[in-house]
Formats: sequence, structure tokens, C-alpha cells
Amino acid sequence: MESNESINVGKPRILSLDQFRGFAIFGMILVNYLGRFEVIHETFKHPRFGMTFANAIAPFFLFAVGMGFSFSLMKKIQQIGPKKSYLLAVKRYLILIIIGIVLYGPDPVCDMWDALVDIGFAGLLTLPFILTSRWVRISLAFVFLIIFQLLFAYTGYGEWTMQHSIDGGPLGPISWASILFFGTVLMDDLMKTTPSTFMKRSLIMGFILTLLGLGLSYLQPESLWQFSQRSMTMAYPILASGLSFIVFVFFYWLNDLRKIELPHLTMLGMNPLIIYIVQAILMNFYGGFLSKKSELWQALSGFIVIYSLCYIVARYMAKNKIVVKI
Repeated sequence: MESNESINVGKPRILSLDQFRGFAIFGMILVNYLGRFEVIHETFKHPRFGMTFANAIAPFFLFAVGMGFSFSLMKKIQQIGPKKSYLLAVKRYLILIIIGIVLYGPDPVCDMWDALVDIGFAGLLTLPFILTSRWVRISLAFVFLIIFQLLFAYTGYGEWTMQHSIDGGPLGPISWASILFFGTVLMDDLMKTTPSTFMKRSLIMGFILTLLGLGLSYLQPESLWQFSQRSMTMAYPILASGLSFIVFVFFYWLNDLRKIELPHLTMLGMNPLIIYIVQAILMNFYGGFLSKKSELWQALSGFIVIYSLCYIVARYMAKNKIVVKI
């Protein structure tokens, strides 16, 4: 999750980026809360294996981080030089890791490896390469995926992860980093090409990655290749990256070209870190009030309460022009 300084160099805010980021935040609130109830359909939950709407949300979130990463760094380099800029980037991702550990608990085996910690380590892993050419970053995305796949398959790490950890476990950021790389590639095309070229190039990349991910998921043995956010083997992040390209193009067409703004999403996307922390705190304090066996109306009512409180915070910060940057 990037701060608002991750918006491009020398240009006004990109509405589609705020909306896409807001959509990821909204989706995270939705699946994190509703996914705990038995009455809710499986597409809003995180299965051990399979691709659901819930499993697409974290990749969207990380993809948005990648979109602003390189331009944020270039802006800082112009202002204060490369050495200080890279040190600030390291500091930013270390802070995200620390915040994540505070939210999730210092469990190096399982619970710690959730969104903020994975983003922090993925940012550190990609930082040395973030200003390389787009083809170098695309290549590195696949290199990282292959490295993780080999470690997962041939070291016993995969079996351990599926039994004890989540989101790829301690080595999971190697796989998550690929999604961040792909986000930087899309942002390059957005800033350096015409709208029509950007949309064509992004859709082509999106469909190629989606089809590649689908193809890989049919390989055997199934346990090493099927979609799984828990394992983070390469079929899942490749498919999720492809979907991220396609979904962002939709927001770009709707927001930047058609000038249509979906309600609430911009405000959620302007302060993603704060809203993420607020929803995590609310889940901890309010989420346990209802039983997992609650009726549908109770689950939906609880979500409305959680979401409304998050939106109130987002709206207050937007109206008062409060932007929290790391």
C-alpha cells in the first residue's frame, strides 16, 4: 500500500488509480468481514485452493503499490538525490512491516505474513531493480516466481507452508514481489503512451497473464500448481496480475476517459493505509460480536456498520485534506 506521494511526477492525481486503490480497500473490508460467516458464499472467502473474488483483492492492493513505486522514487531522486531517496524507500517499507507486525502479532510462522508485512518485504526485494527497463522488470517478475516455485516444490518448504503458514509464509514475499513488478510496468505504459496504446498494451498483457495462469493451474501434480493464495505458487500470482491489468483498464476507461467516478472509492483510495488500519482495528473489536453461524441479514448489517465507520474516517480525512504519507 503506497501513500499518496506515489502518484506520478509532475502531473495531477490520477482518478483511476485512486478509484482502483479504493476498490481494493473496499474489497478487503468486504471479504475480511463477511468471509467469517458460514452463510456467505464461498467466493467471498479464502479457500486453501481455488480462485475466488476474495483471493483477487490482495493482488489488486499490491498491484496498486507497484503502480506508484517507481514514480515515487523518481520524484524523490529529483528532489533529494538517489542515496537519500533509496534510504527513504527502505524506511517506508520497514515501517509498513512494523505496522503489520503490530496489527497481526509477531508470529514469524503464520499470522504475521499478511498484507502489510508482505508488501513491506516485497518492496524491499524489488527496490534495487525498480528503475530498470520494463522488460527487465517483467523478466524479474518471472524469475522471482520461478525461484519461489522451486523452493516450494523441492525443499520441503511447500509442505511446511501449507500446514503451518499463510500467504506463502516467510518466503511468500518473493512471489508477491512479482505482482508489484507488474504494477510498475502498467504505470510506465500509463505515463508514457497514448490512451489507446495504453489500453491495448495493458489488455494484451492482462489476457496473456490470465491465460498463462490458467494454463499453469492444470499442470501436475495439482498440489504444486493449482490456484492458492495460501501457497502463492506461480499460477495464482500470474493470474491475479493479469486480472489486475484488465480491471485497472476498466477503471481507466470509466474514470479518466468517460469521467465517471464510482461513489466512495476515491476517498477510500486517498488514504489506504489509514483505512486499512481502521478496518483491521474494527474487525478485532467489533467482528466477534456476531456468531459465525449468524443469519445473512445479521452479517450484512454488521458489514454496513464496519464499512460506514471506515467511510466516515475516509471522508473526514478527504474533506480536511489530510493525507498520511510514509
